[in-house]
Amino acid sequence: MDKTFFKNNLKSYLLVTGFGIVAGLLVAFFSRFPAHGLWNFALFSSGTLGFWMFSTSLIVLFSQKNFVAAVNAALYVYFMFYVTGIFKRLAIVRKGYNSMTFFYEGLWQELAYGLVPAVVCAGLAFVLWYGRKKKWDGVVLRFLPAAYIVAEAVTLWVETLWTYITLREGFLFMAIVDTVCLAAYLMIVIKASGFGTENSGKKEDPQTIEKTDMPSGDSL
Repeated sequence: MDKTFFKNNLKSYLLVTGFGIVAGLLVAFFSRFPAHGLWNFALFSSGTLGFWMFSTSLIVLFSQKNFVAAVNAALYVYFMFYVTGIFKRLAIVRKGYNSMTFFYEGLWQELAYGLVPAVVCAGLAFVLWYGRKKKWDGVVLRFLPAAYIVAEAVTLWVETLWTYITLREGFLFMAIVDTVCLAAYLMIVIKASGFGTENSGKKEDPQTIEKTDMPSGDSL
């Protein structure tokens, strides 16, 4: 893979931070839905990793350097957890279980909430970045996230079918999300990998063409 979108500069890091904040808001949004029924929208905020594997892996693979990938993954995951933690506190206040003081204190107390996941993801990102390499081991590493998404998507579809038949419940929303993420991941990564195009851009040496076209001395 040759393309990079995330550089070692402030603008890029701020962009990834923004992605993390949006991701946290998505978790907060779907957590407001009931955690039951056929669609089970609340499962987006907990219990599945397909979407997070998809988004984090792409951020890593399109980072300029391995340490940039690690920083990006850490920022993305950290701010997603931070926003989620703040929202959880706000939800407790809105339900009347605590006061606004509890929420305001969380603005700094929740700063530690995402530290461990961020560090873990940074380490994994440092390794996954080598999936950009064109050697076979790099290609295998590049598609490992897709293998996980496949496994989770199949599990969700099977569980949805079985649970709906027996309990009229399911996980249809996340099964669809994982399927879409898988298709998008494969399309993006395969296109960026440029399989079969390595030699397509090479031009034939004009001198070689001329020598090939010239008649040999035996034919004169």
